[in-house]
Amino acid sequence: MRSTRPCRLAALACLSWLTVVACGEPEAPSNPGQLVIIGGGLSADNTEIYERLASLVGPEEHWAVLPTASATPETAGPLVAARLREHGANARVIDIRAEDLPKARDPDYLEAIGQARGLFFTGGSQDRIVGVFRPEEGDTPAYQDMRALLNRGGVIAGTSAGAAMMSNPMIQRGDGATALTLGRAYGANRNPEDGISIDKGMGFFPYGVTDQHFLTRGRLGRLIVALEATPFTRGYGIDDDRAIHVDLGSARIEVLGGPQGLLLLDSSDVRRDRDGQRGLRVALLGSGDVVDGLSGRVTPARGKKPLGRPPGILHDLPTFDDAWAASVIRELILLLAQNPAREAVALEPGFELRFEEDNATQYWLAPDQDAASLTVIGLRLDVLRRDDI
Repeated sequence: MRSTRPCRLAALACLSWLTVVACGEPEAPSNPGQLVIIGGGLSADNTEIYERLASLVGPEEHWAVLPTASATPETAGPLVAARLREHGANARVIDIRAEDLPKARDPDYLEAIGQARGLFFTGGSQDRIVGVFRPEEGDTPAYQDMRALLNRGGVIAGTSAGAAMMSNPMIQRGDGATALTLGRAYGANRNPEDGISIDKGMGFFPYGVTDQHFLTRGRLGRLIVALEATPFTRGYGIDDDRAIHVDLGSARIEVLGGPQGLLLLDSSDVRRDRDGQRGLRVALLGSGDVVDGLSGRVTPARGKKPLGRPPGILHDLPTFDDAWAASVIRELILLLAQNPAREAVALEPGFELRFEEDNATQYWLAPDQDAASLTVIGLRLDVLRRDDI
């Protein structure tokens, strides 16, 4: 894993678009706005997420859907608007596409943004969103109006690419399966085979790095690299058909959509071990679980109770041979939580990921729920180069 931590703060201090605190701690809440950040793959019948979207805007006002990220904006925008209407929200499309840079300064489109109570960014490529609203020459009036919308208590939501763009810096692209080996890619002509590309994001979410399709596509490796390469100490990996609702006025972050919706990665106490890292912390959270965006403290959903360890003689769990296969990290964490073991291991070509219980680890579950709904807090993660073990 390429090491970027020793020099990263000095390098990032030169970037005028960086809006996070230099030492990696989130800023105090500064506005009453709301965010709904959806990991992608939102099913039409996920009523918990759609009902939250509808309630945040209310029946008297409307959502404006922006298909800017999509390669097929002519269908992506109307589809999202129709889904919102099916769940009781008012919605219309503001058709600003990736090639429509002048529209981000056009008074008619600015008026349409200003009239909305909520803005919804579809999936696609997060580069398209940033390229239109925050181009190299400077932030557009449309972007400033989006900030103003949050400042007056409005809502910004996004799915897939619309989730990745929420932080600043953002994960631009990169293969989760090779992230630890390749590290961060630098330079103007960055390719996926060069590593994880990190660049300017929209910066609506001030509490960490956001990533999408997270557990389903095995993206933990690239979030580890992103925390090394930015001032943030926490990463929010949101899975398919799941979301987080962020109240910017209180820094309250609630998980929506079902169990195992969010993997929260904390590097506050990490230390480097040659090319690896020791002391990362992982939480696996589901509907109703809440994170304090400022402190990272997790409050389990109402009704959940702390669990003791399962009885029995400690034994070794099977080693997972492909750490980045679909949902492997989820399966590993749940297996560890339900068995009398203290650690579980997943392998990737260059590194071993060792998940371990210690005194900081907690498991919570409601009496009427099965183990799939476990809340897991404070699991230790060491990422070690296999040659060094």
